[in-house]
Amino acid sequence: MALVGKPSQMTVFDALCSIAAADGRGEALFGNSFGIARDAYERTLIGDGYPAAFIEFPLLGSPGFDLLSIHSTVRPGFCFAPGAGFGYQAMLDWFSGICDSGVNASCGIELDTSVGETERAGVYLQYRSHTDLIAPFLASIGEEARTESFLAVADRMPEGWPPAYVGLFPGRAGTPLRIGGYLGDAMQKACADDPALLAAQFDQIGFSAYDDEMLSKCSALLSLAPSVDFQFDVMPDGTLSDVFGLSLSFNETSPREARACMESGFGAQIYRTLKEWGLADERWRLIAGAAFARHVPFEREDRSQGRFALCCKLNYAKVKFAGAVAQPAKFYLMMTAGEVQA
Repeated sequence: MALVGKPSQMTVFDALCSIAAADGRGEALFGNSFGIARDAYERTLIGDGYPAAFIEFPLLGSPGFDLLSIHSTVRPGFCFAPGAGFGYQAMLDWFSGICDSGVNASCGIELDTSVGETERAGVYLQYRSHTDLIAPFLASIGEEARTESFLAVADRMPEGWPPAYVGLFPGRAGTPLRIGGYLGDAMQKACADDPALLAAQFDQIGFSAYDDEMLSKCSALLSLAPSVDFQFDVMPDGTLSDVFGLSLSFNETSPREARACMESGFGAQIYRTLKEWGLADERWRLIAGAAFARHVPFEREDRSQGRFALCCKLNYAKVKFAGAVAQPAKFYLMMTAGEVQA
């Protein structure tokens, strides 16, 4: 039986989380974060769209997850509901103007729901090649003073290290400004083959918190994933912190391919490596079951028939190095929903 009208935003979020958490996955992978995350997600909503929800959970230690809610399009004049938005209405107003101009960008709000954080939220902008968006974005969140230091780091990025997004989380120690991007295919292969080249790239960027063991591990990870994304943290004084993040992409893996990928494909190779290094445990084996894609028929206001899609995809396995030491790995799921366009 078809739904009458498109489902509400929170009905969709509940459905996405419920399906992903079924068969015991919720307790093992996500802990008690859903109640907190539900309230947080609702406070990121604007208009009648369905922002993508990215769920980040650890692969070692206590289960739980952090939440990133991403808007790809916001219409001008839209406002957060009273009490929502975490103080970022000015950012939303600026971003809606960007959307109206047709620039391909996305903007998000991030919460550390794994530790019960519900009042302070971080922000994220994927600007891709539009570096002219960085200054007005930072100004919209009251951080214009950090534009110069961010751009200075971006300018030091070597060829093959194109920065593509910026993030800030005021509640985290030191208030780091995240700079990240997507390593070029040729650079990924070259650094996978030669740790010394990776060291030279770090030196050019201005990142010095590495040693031979870290270089070896990074090169090994670069050899495993089809593509990767890199992250550095710019501190308020303009220096880079001792943290480097490397995310191994699963974005081209469809839900129907998830199990094969995680059991015998590159996902299985990544898992064996992380487990050998003591960065992941057996909960990895549950992740594939969280991936799904479903279509639900619904009836539009004009009585015509449509289809509504619910999807949860494998997104990234992430390893951070702090002071050159690999930290327990994390995994990202990407949950999306919306009307299927004919």
